[in-house]
This record gives sequence, C-alpha cells and structure tokens, in this order.
Amino acid sequence: MNLKLENAYKEYSGVRVLDIDKLEFTEGKIYVILGSNGSGKSTLVNCIAGFNSFSGGSVLYNNECINYKIRNSISIMVQKPYLFNDTSLNNIVSGLKFRKISKNEIAERLERYLSYLDINELKHKKSKWLSGGERAKIALLRTAILETDLTLLDEPTASMDIESTINAEILIKSMSGGKRTIIIITHDVYQAGRIADYVLFMDKGKVIEMGLKDKVLKNPENNLVKQLMNMKI
Repeated sequence: MNLKLENAYKEYSGVRVLDIDKLEFTEGKIYVILGSNGSGKSTLVNCIAGFNSFSGGSVLYNNECINYKIRNSISIMVQKPYLFNDTSLNNIVSGLKFRKISKNEIAERLERYLSYLDINELKHKKSKWLSGGERAKIALLRTAILETDLTLLDEPTASMDIESTINAEILIKSMSGGKRTIIIITHDVYQAGRIADYVLFMDKGKVIEMGLKDKVLKNPENNLVKQLMNMKI
C-alpha cells in the first residue's frame, strides 16, 4: 500500500482548513498524527477515508485515483463512532457480513481479535447500554477485524481506561505486523512514543513536522513542535 498526497487541500466557504504540500504513507507502518484541536487532523483522515472530499490536489493510492474499489481497502474508526442498536458481537462483525465474508472466516477472525480486548461480558449487551470506553473497544474491534490495507483511527483510546488502552495499543501494533498501514490520531505524546513508527505534527491545516518517531519526539526542528514537546502536550 502506498498513499501519496500532493497539493491536497480542503476549503469551507473559501477558507482553507487543510493544506498538504506533499505527504506519503507506505505499507506496514504506524503513523501517529499529533496536534492541537482544530489543526486539521480529523479533516485529513476523513478526506482520505472518503467521508469528506478534498477540494483539490492529487491523492493517489498505489498510483491510482481513489475509487469505489479502493475504498474497500480503507477502513476508519471516527472520533465518535456510531454503533447499531444491536449486540456488541453483531456490531463487531457487521462490516464482515456486509462484505459477505464466510461464516468460518468470521469465526476465525473473532477468535483472533477478541483475544486482545476483554469483552466477554459485553458480547450480548446492546450498544445503548455501553459506556464510552466500552463503545470505543467495540468500535476498534469492528474496524480492526476488517483487515483492510489502510486503517484510520481517530482518537481510538481517548475514552478507555489505562488497562484497555494498553491492550488496544498491543492490538494496533499487531495490525501493522504484515503489510497493513495504520494512521492514528491522538493527543497523547506518550502513546505516540509507544506505538508509532513515524510521527506527524499538524498546525493550522499543515504538516509542520514529520519523520521517524525518535527524531520528531526527541529532536524536532520546528519551533512550535519544540515548544509543544517541552510542554508535553
């Protein structure tokens, strides 16, 4: 999987809220996007996923323009995920059923992914009775189990407790063990240090710093990123 963005931007009523000169994501890596609220992080991943559309620029997935077929290779967990009014288990497998995955394959994936997050007491619980942290676990599992080449995660652990966050991070790292690429938004610098291969900092719709995790987190070049790292945002 290779995703390239060049001169990609998003405007609302003539105001440019996202302005990406050049950005590239390669397979098998975890990219963590950091930045303050309103910096364009969610806009970027929502446009890549197709929930929103870029106003202009070039966006190529394996050197092709993103089309309906390619969209099936991309999955996303949004910041406030919607769950169907059904059991947790049915929510988790809903995407697989929509894609007409066989029952045997669904069973195999369930066994593999449910081992990461303890949801035994939640399997048959309706979504409306779940807490915020529980909903996040179900939404993350529902996204992970699709096994798409590109997975986008917007603040997936923000409402989880410490134990669930650690287990979710183990799951996220396992997802990139093959050729899958993960792009994750978080406000947690320490989480970026634990799971990222590459780190991006965004500000005012632009990527102001990007590079290998240790380089960006320990020795950034951008003055704003230096200030933020000193403050440990």
